[in-house]
Amino acid sequence: MTRLITEWIADIEHNIREQERDLKSKTGHDYTSLAAKAGGWSYGDIERASQEIKVAVVPVTTGQGIIGSFAQSVAAVTKTMGFRSYVTQHTDVNGMHEAYQHDADIVYLADDDRFISVNLNKKKMADNNVATAAGYIAALDGAIGSFVGKEVLLMGYGALGREFLKGLKKKGISVAVFDLDKERLGQASREEVTAIDSFARISSYRYIIDATSQGSWLHQGLLHPEAWIAAPGIPLSLNEGAQEIYSERLIHDPLQIGVAAMLGMTL
Repeated sequence: MTRLITEWIADIEHNIREQERDLKSKTGHDYTSLAAKAGGWSYGDIERASQEIKVAVVPVTTGQGIIGSFAQSVAAVTKTMGFRSYVTQHTDVNGMHEAYQHDADIVYLADDDRFISVNLNKKKMADNNVATAAGYIAALDGAIGSFVGKEVLLMGYGALGREFLKGLKKKGISVAVFDLDKERLGQASREEVTAIDSFARISSYRYIIDATSQGSWLHQGLLHPEAWIAAPGIPLSLNEGAQEIYSERLIHDPLQIGVAAMLGMTL
């Protein structure tokens, strides 16, 4: 899990409606429909749950400490979906106690190693890596119409990349994996996928999921002219020129899709 910085997420709380509209224009999905896809619910199920479920976000101070705007950004996503949501005034265990005392049904919390949501009533938990993979797969599927007959290039085979591969294979989607780390690429090849380590081959793929976390290395010359790119990895791999050229076919945000999918998987 990449540790976010305040600069990447500072505007989410104020611009989330605009960000959701942009997402829907590209994929046909808003945050509620992605939550439904990730959790196996209908859109109406999520809407009905929003009238009953209370969501708390607990700031956590352990490790490197609280990331500015993080808890507020998480709460902004679930509020946009219609859920009663708030950030606890207290942190850590005391924050969990506050959430329980105020009848929270679902709690979000994150430290340096893991970001989870927990349903206190149903004893269900969602991990952000798993949920992010489910959310972005649904978003890309919506954008391109269907994965049927299409091959996806998964770039990066770290913790998030492995969850993407599980999700893609579960849906029967043809996958190739790109990674420069030989050990990781060897692990991927054992999953019976095409494993590539050549930059020159990236442009052969029109549909890309970018689960890397090194910024600004991916330029236009490495990409298919009509590429669709789902990029949960942060900082974003595309350089400024590629971001401008592919802006209408780029699905990217620092946390919103993952947070929405977590909610759907925790209901």
